[in-house]
Amino acid sequence: MRWLLAALLPFAAACGEDVTPVAPTTPVPEPRVCTDELERARAYIDSILPREWDGTPFRFDLFDHFPEIAGADYLDGQLEEVRGLADRIEEQIGYPIIEAGSVIPVRANLPQGWNGPPPIDLGTCDQWREPGQVLGIHLTGRPYGHQGQGAMWAAPGCALVGYWVGDGLPSTEYRQQYARTAIVHEIFHLFGFKHSDNRELPEPVGVFMSRQLTGGNTSGTLYPTFNDMDALRCVFPENRP
Repeated sequence: MRWLLAALLPFAAACGEDVTPVAPTTPVPEPRVCTDELERARAYIDSILPREWDGTPFRFDLFDHFPEIAGADYLDGQLEEVRGLADRIEEQIGYPIIEAGSVIPVRANLPQGWNGPPPIDLGTCDQWREPGQVLGIHLTGRPYGHQGQGAMWAAPGCALVGYWVGDGLPSTEYRQQYARTAIVHEIFHLFGFKHSDNRELPEPVGVFMSRQLTGGNTSGTLYPTFNDMDALRCVFPENRP
C-alpha cells in the first residue's frame, strides 16, 4: 500500500490536486454544565469579584510606584499579558470578563503600611480600589512563603495583586517567563480559583485550576486551558440576574 501511495502522488500533483498532508485537528471539548462553580468561587478566601460581577468587564490597573530595577517596560508587559488573557477569554466564551487598564497614580492619603511589609492590613483595601477594579501594587517586601525574584501574591477579598520586584527580575529564561505570565495565575485566584493540587481547603471552596495554570509548562509559561476558561462562564455568567 505504501508503494502504491508513493506512485499515485506524482499523478495527483500533475492533475492539480492538493496533496499537502493535513494535520489532524483536536476536537473542541463540549462546554460544561454549570453546577456549583459560582458558590465555590465566592467561598474562596471571600473572593470579591464573583460578588461584584454585573456583566461589565473588570479593569486591571497598576499603581505607578514600582522600583526602577524592574525595568522601563515591565508594567507595559504586565498589561500586555492581561490584554492577551482578556482576548482569549472573550474568544472562547463570547463575552469579556476582564480588560487591561493602565498605569495610574497611587491614591492620596492611603493609611500607613498599606503596601507592607507583608502581611499587610487588607481591612483598608476599600480605600485603594473602586468597585470593578483589579489593582496591582508593589509591596515593600517579599510576600510570605515566596522565594526568588519577581514574586506575586493575590488577595481575592480585595481584588488585589501584590508584586515584589525590589531585587530585580529573574536571570534565567525559564524564571523570566514564569514571572512574566504569573499575573494570569494570580488573576484566576482573584476569580475564585485554587491550585490543582490544593487539598488543604475544605470542600466546596474554590474552583480547581488546571495543572498548566497552577504550575506552567516546560518553558515556564502559566496559561489557562479550555476547562479553566469554560469554568469562568459559570462563575461570571453573561446574563447575571
